[in-house]
Amino acid sequence: MSIIKRAPGALLRGLPTALTIAVLAGIGYIGHRTGWKIPAASEVFGGGKEPREDWCGEHGVPESRCMICRGLKANAVPPSQQRKGDAATSSQPSEPEVEQVGTKKRPAVQLTTGDTAGRAGIEVQPAALKPMDETVEANAEVSFDLSRYAQVASRVPGTIALMRVQPGQRVTRGEVLALVDAVEVGRAKAELLQAAAQIVSRQRALDRIRNSTEAGFRNQADLVTAEAELKEASIRLFNARQSLVNLGLPVPTTAEGEIPGERDVLHLGLPEPILAELDPSRTSGNLLPVLSPIDGVVISRAAVAGEVVESGKPLLVVSDTSRLWVHAELTPAQAAKARVGQPLEFVPDVVGSTPVVGKVIWISPEVNEKTRTIQVRAEVDNSDGHLFAHSFGRARITVRSSQSAVVVPESALQKDGESHLLFVKLNDEVFQTREVRVGGHGGGWVEIVAGLRAGEPVAIKGSYALAAQLNRAKLVAGCTDD
Repeated sequence: MSIIKRAPGALLRGLPTALTIAVLAGIGYIGHRTGWKIPAASEVFGGGKEPREDWCGEHGVPESRCMICRGLKANAVPPSQQRKGDAATSSQPSEPEVEQVGTKKRPAVQLTTGDTAGRAGIEVQPAALKPMDETVEANAEVSFDLSRYAQVASRVPGTIALMRVQPGQRVTRGEVLALVDAVEVGRAKAELLQAAAQIVSRQRALDRIRNSTEAGFRNQADLVTAEAELKEASIRLFNARQSLVNLGLPVPTTAEGEIPGERDVLHLGLPEPILAELDPSRTSGNLLPVLSPIDGVVISRAAVAGEVVESGKPLLVVSDTSRLWVHAELTPAQAAKARVGQPLEFVPDVVGSTPVVGKVIWISPEVNEKTRTIQVRAEVDNSDGHLFAHSFGRARITVRSSQSAVVVPESALQKDGESHLLFVKLNDEVFQTREVRVGGHGGGWVEIVAGLRAGEPVAIKGSYALAAQLNRAKLVAGCTDD
């Protein structure tokens, strides 16, 4: 009876211990099921915000709505625009493949909601088709056309007797620019007269000896000697005429057996207008006219009347400036695209200058050892005289032309190192990152050679915000990779 009376008291005294053991067992069970993590309030009480395990940290949206992680092709329409049953039954039509640029996989950019793009100032426009030229640009310099450029000099040493032109004066081919008093000219003229006179004398002597030989008054040896002397005189006359040709003087024309007149030889090569400028009483037979070899303008003059000149030393420079050369210095990569015959536009470094257009006529086969550039030469028209030799400017060579190029505004293009990126809109919340290859530029447009189709919607404004979101995603991915 005493044991029964004492039992309730013993149970009461052991109850706290039993409760403690039960609580510890419960905590151990819950901890084992939850991985010893404290559950969120929404898990305990229900409701509230979406669980954190459903959050996509890489793209900043709930994972259940992250179409990048779930696959763009399988879910191209965001959940906010889907109707029940559409996702399971809809089938996307197949599209032609876009030519891929580069091997690096570019992640897409997903916005939080459909109206985020509008709040960020992102505007979308379809890629258009326009005529576009691909060009390369380089520094350039104008020079004279060396095929229309002449340094005029005297063929023999002497003294300038008359200088007839001034720098800037326009001259024609064959016009007398100057007269040089040269002793060698007088010697050549005298030799011509002597040789011509000797020919006449030897010919008459031969005729007499031949008649005498036929009559029996002379032997055959005298006839042979006379014929040899005539031959020597003919050779001497030939040499005298050749000397005049070498001096640039015309050979006087006379009938066979006649001697040129002294006056004809004295004024040999001098036109009548030039003779009218000279004093007849003091005119020398040593005058050598210096003629212009081309039509053009006198660029410079290096001598004056009375000055002693040397043979071959330039006295004047004459050039036809109606056509000039433009030399552009291209990098090897640019020169690889250049071809003879391509159009070149030159813009002088002068405010308000009018561009001139020509064609590439020569590409250097070597790289400049100092500048490591390749020279390209073009011929341009300068009939209006607006270009000046040795002036600088910029040259633009059209290396490729397309009448239906895929183009986007230049504001749509973003850079990632050496790569060019565009953001193509897939839906209101997702923009696909495209690496593209660019071509020509002009008028605020840029040609897309590869990586984009005409008509695809591209972010043309606010694309920098998408680029920033892309870089942010890269940083997050870099942190989680560790």
